[in-house]
Amino acid sequence: MFANLYPSSDTDPHGIFIKRMADSLKKRKIKVNLAVKTSKSVLAYPKFYLDSFSLQRMKECDIFQAHYIPHSSVVPAILKNKKQPLVLKFHGDDGRIYPFKNRLYREITKYMIRKSDHVITVSNELKQNLISLGTNPDKISVLGSGISTDKFIPLDKLSNRIKLSLPTETDIFLFIGRLHPWKGIKEIIETAKLHPNSLFYFIGFGEVPSHPTNCIFLGTIPHDQIVFWISAADCLLLPSYTEGLPNVLMEALSSERPVIASNVGGCPEIVQNYKTGILIPPKDIDALSTAVQWMLDNENERNKMGVLGRKEMIIHYEHETLIDKLVAIHNTLIEEYNER
Repeated sequence: MFANLYPSSDTDPHGIFIKRMADSLKKRKIKVNLAVKTSKSVLAYPKFYLDSFSLQRMKECDIFQAHYIPHSSVVPAILKNKKQPLVLKFHGDDGRIYPFKNRLYREITKYMIRKSDHVITVSNELKQNLISLGTNPDKISVLGSGISTDKFIPLDKLSNRIKLSLPTETDIFLFIGRLHPWKGIKEIIETAKLHPNSLFYFIGFGEVPSHPTNCIFLGTIPHDQIVFWISAADCLLLPSYTEGLPNVLMEALSSERPVIASNVGGCPEIVQNYKTGILIPPKDIDALSTAVQWMLDNENERNKMGVLGRKEMIIHYEHETLIDKLVAIHNTLIEEYNER
């Protein structure tokens, strides 16, 4: 497995779903060899590519899988042989933005796909993007990373607020992710100004912008603590400009908390509008503020959204079920190669 985004420690959220995937495969008695980049610095790329070269040369590997294209697939694609299948997995902007920036990036992506034996995307939207590049639809499987619905479970809101020293009566909206303009941080802050009686908590790394007093920035928090913050909130916000298939939406819904998200990328595939959450246009402060007000005015409906959301996550996005499907794809490819 090749990945240029992988957690450096148990508290590092970067690429944590890749680590979860590797751990789940290991539990199935599958040996997983890794070439991963755990540092966010570009200076870590030479070592990552050297490790990728060494891994690609391992003859005992039955199959190779690269995450985030083309950064992680450069070495396995160039050194592709006829004895071991190669799978590419597109997670988001690598299939939404990168191939469409210019002709060079598009041709690089198309080359990577041609060199692969199979392609996995986390959403149907990404699949359609790759089809538009000329990829055979039969070569693509849609398979998200999923979430552990036995870890993200409904917990009592009041007890978690007391545990986290949060106000027990105030409505709380929560954002979890990178503090980047593309995540809609500005829109949340402007919305917070329009709702001074509510609190808006932000979990994630990045530069903290100017904000009103009802916006509280907490920095990064260990991933195993996130469920307590989600359970303490009334609603999760993700008004991003671009997304793949955001795990944080699945984590919130699995915890029976409704969401407000932009109708971009794979978000509409996770969120049923006005059934498990509210979908809004990106960069639209008025729409975000209106959705926040709806959540404030409709507590009973809000709670029903969360209950239905968890049912949907158990059916469609349970992590271990998706790992079983991944193993099935791998086994099929390996059998096809053995028959050649």
